[in-house]
Amino acid sequence: MSVKICASVTASAMRDVKRMMKRAERNGADLIEVRMDYIKEEYSLKEVRRLSSLPLIATNRPLREGGLYEGSEEERIRLLSSAADSDFDFIDVELSTEGSEEIVKRLVDTGAETIISSHIFDSTPSLSELNLVFKKELSTRADVCKIVTSAKEFEDNLRCLRFVEKASKKANVTSFCMGELGITSRLLSPLFGGCFTYASVEKGRESASGQLTVAEMRGFYEVLGA
Repeated sequence: MSVKICASVTASAMRDVKRMMKRAERNGADLIEVRMDYIKEEYSLKEVRRLSSLPLIATNRPLREGGLYEGSEEERIRLLSSAADSDFDFIDVELSTEGSEEIVKRLVDTGAETIISSHIFDSTPSLSELNLVFKKELSTRADVCKIVTSAKEFEDNLRCLRFVEKASKKANVTSFCMGELGITSRLLSPLFGGCFTYASVEKGRESASGQLTVAEMRGFYEVLGA
């Protein structure tokens, strides 16, 4: 099997966005997530699109979901819609966003695929609770369901991987645990059916706790022959 790695680009300046995207390509990323909420200067989404031939994910994560975007919800969603119009391949919409199902429906008309995402920062819930979140995500008819939890003990990785194994038979799923204790699930999730996993481009540029770099993850999968 071929494991897919998505590199998260977390730069505040456009010169670093460009540098990190090129480095992600060199190190073997399959997709690139552009964290729009990190960029602190004027930029053109069409220009960003031209920086790489890899599939691009547009993410504009609000504070409530662990991101940096502090503007209005209306403007945040407008920027995501602009990314879709600029030929980004995937648009990440948080399940917690008001009207998320309608937003997903509107984005489909642009030709972009959608990722519906949920982040649980205080724990890894039970399988039944994870399945409830999954059911809500499925109802939006997004192309990919993303559920990220937090590992408080090693066993949380096992619960998350069991969830991925079953959920991936019903839909495209990416799911793993954040935190240093969650590294196992980050690495193994694609081997259990996850459509891709996330990595940082370089040390110190992680978008979430416990992220390994693209190069580290690619090296791990090469050893496994995945």
